[in-house]
Amino acid sequence: MSRAWRIAALVALGGAMVAVQLAVRGDPDIRRQVVAQVVAFAVFLPAAVLCWRGLRAGWAGLVLVLALAGAFRVAAFVPTDATPPLSTDIHRYAWDGRVLAGGVNPYRFAPIDEELAPLRDDVAWPLVNHPDWTTVYPPGAQAAFVTAHIAFGDGLRATTWLFLLAEAAACALLVLTLLRRRMPPERVAVYAWHPLAISEVAGNGHLDALAVLGLSGLLLAWTHRRAALAGAAVAFAALVKLGPLLLVPALARAGGRRFVLAALALVVAAYLPFLGVGAGVAGSIGDFWASERFNGSLVPLLEPVLGPSWTVAACALVLAATILAVAVRDHRTPEEVARTGLLVLGVLLLAVDYVQPWYALWLVPFMVLTVAPGWMWLTGMLPVSYLYGLDGTLPAWVPWLVYGPLAAAALWRVHRARRPRPAALPPLPARPRVAAVVPVLDEEAGLAALLAELPEGVVDEVVVVDGGSRDGTVAVARAAGATVVVEPRRGYGRACAAGAAAAPGADVLVFLDGDGSDEAAGIPRVLEPVLAGRAALALGARVRCEPGALLPQQRVGNRVVTALVRALHGLRVRDVPSLRAVRRDALERLGMREMTFGWPAEMIVKAARGGLGVAEVEVGYRVRRGGESKVAGRLGASARAGAAMLAVTLRHA
Repeated sequence: MSRAWRIAALVALGGAMVAVQLAVRGDPDIRRQVVAQVVAFAVFLPAAVLCWRGLRAGWAGLVLVLALAGAFRVAAFVPTDATPPLSTDIHRYAWDGRVLAGGVNPYRFAPIDEELAPLRDDVAWPLVNHPDWTTVYPPGAQAAFVTAHIAFGDGLRATTWLFLLAEAAACALLVLTLLRRRMPPERVAVYAWHPLAISEVAGNGHLDALAVLGLSGLLLAWTHRRAALAGAAVAFAALVKLGPLLLVPALARAGGRRFVLAALALVVAAYLPFLGVGAGVAGSIGDFWASERFNGSLVPLLEPVLGPSWTVAACALVLAATILAVAVRDHRTPEEVARTGLLVLGVLLLAVDYVQPWYALWLVPFMVLTVAPGWMWLTGMLPVSYLYGLDGTLPAWVPWLVYGPLAAAALWRVHRARRPRPAALPPLPARPRVAAVVPVLDEEAGLAALLAELPEGVVDEVVVVDGGSRDGTVAVARAAGATVVVEPRRGYGRACAAGAAAAPGADVLVFLDGDGSDEAAGIPRVLEPVLAGRAALALGARVRCEPGALLPQQRVGNRVVTALVRALHGLRVRDVPSLRAVRRDALERLGMREMTFGWPAEMIVKAARGGLGVAEVEVGYRVRRGGESKVAGRLGASARAGAAMLAVTLRHA
């Protein structure tokens, strides 16, 4: 499609969206509002695809996208003190702003309390929701309410003006992120044109626009590698709605100390002015979650089977497991942060039993950077749940419409990840050169026996990587004719990488431990699938073990990791062994980064995800032939090794 046609199509779609917003502007009829949202979403999707690919019109394309986004909000916004068609929340916003402007702690009194009777009026007060509750909104939201009260007056729509400004700022941050990532800036339309944003902010005045601003700031800060600013941005979002606070543990490992401290410091500082009410500073949030049930997904599904208490525990476990799984991921780019944000906050929406459509606004800024069809569907279809307002019940088909395609998309993603397209590698030379890489540390006795057992004519070169041995290990290696590489930096993966780099002429690399536990006689069997072209990676599964060779903690760790490899990556393996053979070109394609105990697991997982053939060959395994165990015989080291392998397996899920 040419540039002119792209622009013409976008203008036509934009005109249709303006027409939809004008048709239901302020209309109290719920059915018409829901139909309009579905129609607007159908119009939005092709526009989002156009903008995602780029209009190829330079700055004019971005100006067009933002101008039409502004037009949508003008069409949806009713600048009067009339109650929005789908929510009464702005009454509470106006009330809380008035309370705080009057110098009263909003967490001290409920609106119905007589101490606040002088603040009641005929505009905000009549429809304040839950007047017997103290506020449920965190300090950041309270600051926004009082700011809007001061800047825009005491009307119902005062806060909406502030939220529209927040949206404009969020779009600016998203554009800066896109430009920094060298992506089409028109992709900002994924948020700016999204019908949910238009309806819930301009139309119904929800404060989640401020959370969107904070999450957009997170993406830009991460782009510039400003950990403290990223932490502050997450805290900003969490001080409006508590959910984004879950991103702190999810990103803590990648963000580091500055990220965590900045987030926690800002949250604590925001709560300090209100601590005069003690534990009451949480407001009525407990009452809210105990009594409000609407539009949940996992809870209605599990509760008939598990009962209320076990359902809560199961949902909490799912959420905790999700955070743990993403916490070990690499988050080098804002795209990776966006995927984590979608997963953590999306699973939160699935785990709780009260989901209003505007909560899904938290997800939308992340979709500016990453494609997520399932979550996109959720954000587009959640407004259908407004049909509850017709008679106080949610039609049975609504949850299936909203959550069913999301579940299907998740299953398809798992299926696709488990069955990647096979990778094509060139044939090996007629006589491939094979190098054995043996990491060692104080393995004089075991190494001597191992090198003596190496079968003749199978391995062309032996590279012994010494990690700083204090015994005769190096002398033994040199006496046997091995190339010795000294790698003073500790780490099993680092030693393996150093050994591979020291044998640049090898077409196939064999890795095995230097303590004599790996049977050298098994090397030809492990090499065979690789040399025959049936696999790029072959594993020597330790199934014939001497008594005491594999300790209980090793067996348990192996079973956990291999079960996860099978579940997450679709690869059936029985072991994560030290003895393995891999083609050099395949190893280079894997881009190994784990420099500690996670190296073997990373190799297996990346080979599976990259479509490289993996074979498993049964070999024997023995008790070490001398020296002291650095890992298996020590509980702490075993735990660290197991944690490293588990983290790697989850990181690449």
